[in-house]
Amino acid sequence: MPNAAHLIYCKTDKGREEVTLRQHGLRHRQRSVLILMDGTKSLGSIATAIPLTELTVTVPFLMQNGFIVLAKTTIATHQTLAPSPKIALNDVNLVAVKHAPATLVQPALTQDVTAIATVKELMITTANTYLGLMSAEVLSRIQRCHSAEQTLAAAAHWHMALRESKIGTVVAADLLAEVKAMLHVAH
Repeated sequence: MPNAAHLIYCKTDKGREEVTLRQHGLRHRQRSVLILMDGTKSLGSIATAIPLTELTVTVPFLMQNGFIVLAKTTIATHQTLAPSPKIALNDVNLVAVKHAPATLVQPALTQDVTAIATVKELMITTANTYLGLMSAEVLSRIQRCHSAEQTLAAAAHWHMALRESKIGTVVAADLLAEVKAMLHVAH
């Protein structure tokens, strides 16, 4: 069985009947193995769910009693997985490749004055709604913004204030996502 990790089994009619009707008195672990034998999973993958010691007993039992058979795809799969002949290292040209570190590309911020004004209006309205009297500092910061960069910086403070408020915490993440989407240029 240790060399049989590539084998794939499938249920017979009797096996499918047992899964549906529970007529043949299989133990719980035998039924579990039978259910996993679906014609696509190899014994190696099933062994991650059921200990190999149990599989070595249960699989032969299920085969002898006609619940499972070896799937036809096993032979073809095993042949394609057969190891290829070893290639001598001197037959291969090795080339050193230097990879540059990945760089994050930030989406461009909009410069549209109307879009920035819309975002500021949304932030002011929600600050008044969810922060009430505590919104004075946040409102002052928002109103001083004249660019998308400044508005995005103010949005960080606005978002933190919303998260700390009793009723604003529920909507803070969604509102921040909306503000960010409105400030970034759509490609």
